[in-house]
Amino acid sequence: MQLTETDRSILALLRLDARRTVSEIAGLVGVSRTTVKDRIDLMRERGIIRRFTVELAEADAPDQHARAFFQLRLHRPMCKLVHATISGWPEVVGFWSTAGDLDAMVLVAAASAAEIDTLREKLGRHPEVRSLTTIVVLREWINRGSGLGGHLAKEGMMNGAEV
Repeated sequence: MQLTETDRSILALLRLDARRTVSEIAGLVGVSRTTVKDRIDLMRERGIIRRFTVELAEADAPDQHARAFFQLRLHRPMCKLVHATISGWPEVVGFWSTAGDLDAMVLVAAASAAEIDTLREKLGRHPEVRSLTTIVVLREWINRGSGLGGHLAKEGMMNGAEV
């Protein structure tokens, strides 16, 4: 599906606040409520919008204080085998295959550094993993996710209305 400027504007607004009403989005984007609803439904059907979620403040998320990236080098380029193993782990937040020196990156969130270490040991025993480097997150300065349309939010304006 080719995203239109309207789609990108809708996505930018939803990224900032997924609880916005269809009426509010329509007013900010400058289209009808029906258009917004239809575009959101279509983006959900096509998998562009996979879910709506809640972002908890750190104090409200005591089970996820420790985060780390695992950089993986594999024996052979078979990220899907590693993904199949770890995709069900509740601590896995993200998984990316990469080009360059690394084969994959995994982002995990756990209750403690000890749990991160347990995950590291478990992942390090995977038969496809040749080496694993851990990068512990000390502080998150910004996290905009990977959604589309972020440039509209940065500009702070959309069709003359403040975002």
